[in-house]
Amino acid sequence: MRTSNRIVLPTVGLILGVCMVFPIYMMIISSLRSETTVFDFQLLPIEFHFSNFQEAWSGSGLPRSIVNSLFISVTVTVVAMIFHAMSGYALARLHFPGRKLIFAWMLSTLMVPFSIIMLPLYLITKDLGMANSYWGLIVPSIFNAYGIFLFRQFYRDFPKELEEAAYMEGLSLAGTFFRIAFPLSVPIIVPLTIGFFLANWNSYLWPLIITQDEKLWVIQLALAHLVGGGYYTPWNVVLAAAVIAAIPTFILFFLAQRYLVEGIKMSGIK
Repeated sequence: MRTSNRIVLPTVGLILGVCMVFPIYMMIISSLRSETTVFDFQLLPIEFHFSNFQEAWSGSGLPRSIVNSLFISVTVTVVAMIFHAMSGYALARLHFPGRKLIFAWMLSTLMVPFSIIMLPLYLITKDLGMANSYWGLIVPSIFNAYGIFLFRQFYRDFPKELEEAAYMEGLSLAGTFFRIAFPLSVPIIVPLTIGFFLANWNSYLWPLIITQDEKLWVIQLALAHLVGGGYYTPWNVVLAAAVIAAIPTFILFFLAQRYLVEGIKMSGIK
């Protein structure tokens, strides 16, 4: 039985890995094909057209949209990590009236689809004067009950001895959080950072609703503009732009891979 498991499990893992990587591989290969052969099912193209990347970079407003997406995604992720960690820490470690009610109310927002709150959120953002601006793209994306929930669950198992030692050293509640609890929250910060960054990097519907200025376009709007530009769509250029848009996500994953695995291990130990 053990011998069969040693063969079956790696084989299944290899097959699943190939199935997940193969579409990405085909996207990269297809982005290097000519316009007439872009839909040919070949593992390797006959000719490599690197000019597709140059055309995608220079003719679609891609550089500015990438800068916009990076600015919005990084800002939302950093601010969200700080506020969500503070909220989760307060709900897990502090005792105040209505704590459980507040947590239940926040958790219930996860059950509400975005399509239901989309119009009220737009009206509120517009009334606050944040429509068609970076504020409108950033502020509504910061708050998410999922992050608060995960931080609360993490801080519930946080060692009380560390907090007591910090109080004995004269640290205040805020000092204990920012100097002790938050720096030791890497196992939960890393996966949440990846999740928040990817969610905002791939965001399409809300930027489409809240922005009209082309200078505020994010990467997904730029890609959609390439596809919907009239009756003609250069799919090889679109795929080249998609490859360029995916590069930051690949870089983030490879940089955070080690911390992500360590965080999963530490969560499993708990």
